[in-house]
Amino acid sequence: MKADVCMILEGSYPYVVGGVSTWIHDLVTSLSDVSFHLVHIGVGIESPRKMRYTLPPNVLQFQQIPLMESIPWRGPRFRQKRRSWEAVARFLEDLSRDDTSGFRDLLHALDPRSPEAITPYDVFHGKPFWNLLVQWYRQHFPDFSFLDYFWTLRFMALPLFRVLYAEVPPARLYHATCTGYAGLLGAVASIRTGAPLVLTEHGIYTNERMIEITQAQWIYRERTSSLVPTRQVGALQNLWMRKFEVLSRLSYAQATRIFTLYEGNRQMQIQGGAPPDRCEIIPNGIDLERYDAMHLARQEKLRGPPRVCMVGRVAPIKDVKTFIRAARMVHEEMPEVRFEVLGGTDEDESYLEECQRLVKVLSLKPVFDFPGAVDMKEHYPSISVLVLTSISEAQPFVLLEAMRVGIPVVATSVGACAELVLGSGSDDEALGPAGFITNVRSPRETADAILALLRDPEMARRMGETGRERVGRYYIRRKMLEEYRGVYRGLCGG
Repeated sequence: MKADVCMILEGSYPYVVGGVSTWIHDLVTSLSDVSFHLVHIGVGIESPRKMRYTLPPNVLQFQQIPLMESIPWRGPRFRQKRRSWEAVARFLEDLSRDDTSGFRDLLHALDPRSPEAITPYDVFHGKPFWNLLVQWYRQHFPDFSFLDYFWTLRFMALPLFRVLYAEVPPARLYHATCTGYAGLLGAVASIRTGAPLVLTEHGIYTNERMIEITQAQWIYRERTSSLVPTRQVGALQNLWMRKFEVLSRLSYAQATRIFTLYEGNRQMQIQGGAPPDRCEIIPNGIDLERYDAMHLARQEKLRGPPRVCMVGRVAPIKDVKTFIRAARMVHEEMPEVRFEVLGGTDEDESYLEECQRLVKVLSLKPVFDFPGAVDMKEHYPSISVLVLTSISEAQPFVLLEAMRVGIPVVATSVGACAELVLGSGSDDEALGPAGFITNVRSPRETADAILALLRDPEMARRMGETGRERVGRYYIRRKMLEEYRGVYRGLCGG
């Protein structure tokens, strides 16, 4: 059955709780008059028992595409497909000159409906593709170990071809929730079906992958001038970065409309190759009434020791360790303060253990806790200061929620955090700050901001009220939903 919208997800909903998943679930659930197919791209097949959300009735089909599992193939092996291989070679050659215009010809060469289609078996076991790999090695990587080069390229190629050969359900519109593999699949589906593609980026996918790649210890090269191999990041690392840059450009080129959350992201999309006239902003929004009720309960629940909380999953990108170190500095001057990390603890067990050890080493165990994922309705009213020490964010829901409750916030200068806390534009900025913005990985700045708020209750109250006003003016859930409904109606034909 053809749905109105096929939403393509990568590593998020319905298996991971977080800002993007919250937005997806809200959008799909609230637009009950729109039918959806959902396609989830992940590393492997996820168990339905691990779903963290219940799919609403307007989801007609749910499909998984496991990137690292073998690719089903059909068609004769090793059949002569000269024109198809020429299209592949031409695309790779053009790509070295930043030209992706041959992408449609590449898709035709891989289209199973074509009698000369290249099969997955041809790619991973055939001589023509081997010859292309050897040619690229000689042209671009002559000083590397061929084994390192070969297995790196093979590891990179498998998920790409898994997406290129994937079958997607029919829809009037395809909506990818990021670039990367989801954006690639959206572009492929749009080209093959003629249906329009919409792209929404919360965080800029290429930037997030760059952070991961620069920290990856397994991407290295060997110096052939030495008798002893030396681990060193370099061309292979750049090759991974280049891969994700190309995926973004392919997504941008095919998308009819491209959305993000704030102007800073929009400018990065344009710098990454997105056509400026297709780039638009639809900010996140929250249900004001829900958080207004928490605000009313706040005065009654603020009694007792001050409570400083970080809200977010325990993961390296949230930089929980900076929050812990800042807590130690605050504890030295205000030992009565209590600290908590309110968020899931099952994403990275080794990082959780590192954080717990740091709490112990800094002698914070009596005042520091990791309650895990909790119902924030029960916690927001009693939080004195909310802290976000992330090294990467888009437009975090947690700041919008806390600000509407009236909680002063301390956040790092990433994503839209500065716009949320300090305002964007003259009218917004005139409201004043809703808290403090700090540099990334700055425990001292974070601690000083927390102490300033705890020592000056009147300033904290004033900043909390500023946050309430800002969210009430500019970040309304109802408006966000209606904008996407309008996008869907316009592109689906009513």
